[in-house]
Amino acid sequence: MGGGNGHVLVFLVSVFFFIISSSVDGSQYKQLSTIHVMNSMAKGSGPMQIRCKSRYTDYGMQQLGEGTEYRCGVREKAVYYCMGMTGRRIASWHAFQPRRDGNRKAVFWLVKEKGIFLSWDNSTWVRKSDWETD
Repeated sequence: MGGGNGHVLVFLVSVFFFIISSSVDGSQYKQLSTIHVMNSMAKGSGPMQIRCKSRYTDYGMQQLGEGTEYRCGVREKAVYYCMGMTGRRIASWHAFQPRRDGNRKAVFWLVKEKGIFLSWDNSTWVRKSDWETD
């Protein structure tokens, strides 16, 4: 193999690895929506643990203090699940469903003593999940 062919081969291999790494990197994905989870538990209830994930993306366990909000991005048209734990209570819900949430830029969740509530406008709420206790 001549010297020129070796440079072409190195160039092609470099382009191949660049394309592969770009397609794997999550920053290349367009964000489709944002999931907002707000801790509206009673004062004195303390922080809660929350974890949101899809089949392909896992945001890990996060601590959500009283009156604070957690946000995570929806990067693929897949179901995103969230799980919340506080004290002896646990709840899980579909935080984003492509059929239900469609092209909405934001999906809001309100976590209260009476359950987990969904809104698309951050003002009209519908209960979608209840707490379980161990």
